[in-house]
Amino acid sequence: MTMSELSLIPPRLLRPTEETVRGRIGEVIALILTEQAWIQPICVERDTLAVLDGHHRLAAAIQLGLSRVPARLYDYDTVPLASWRPGIVPTRGEVLRRALAGHLYPPKTTRHSFAPEPPASVALAQLLGESVGASTIPDGTEPSPGRPMLLFDAGKPHPSPGLAPC
Repeated sequence: MTMSELSLIPPRLLRPTEETVRGRIGEVIALILTEQAWIQPICVERDTLAVLDGHHRLAAAIQLGLSRVPARLYDYDTVPLASWRPGIVPTRGEVLRRALAGHLYPPKTTRHSFAPEPPASVALAQLLGESVGASTIPDGTEPSPGRPMLLFDAGKPHPSPGLAPC
């Protein structure tokens, strides 16, 4: 497994692969509001932006009206895939096809494993919208139009405290 890139991505661009449990979304929203920070990035396949882990975080971001969410971008070939459900053996191709078609698995079907990553925390104010500077990368530069904002290159030191992997 290899390290990922941490980026800020508009939630509407992410493609879920699993359904969510409504009560869990409320718990995630409460945690985000209590912390006033996003402390665990969503894990995403780099090319299709399919959500590998973090469906409840994505639903929470949408309900909160966030303009961007922290996401770790992965090369799917480096991410081990299994299932939480007996008798279901998902493949990478099937997961991506479901994401692109919007034909979601039931909650907690796929099980992706990720290498430990450096800690990451992004202030909620940075994710709320343009008026609070969410269009700029933490170093003050502007991102390229239509591209995710790269926050940190994997393995390079950065100042964000918080919880780490997906």
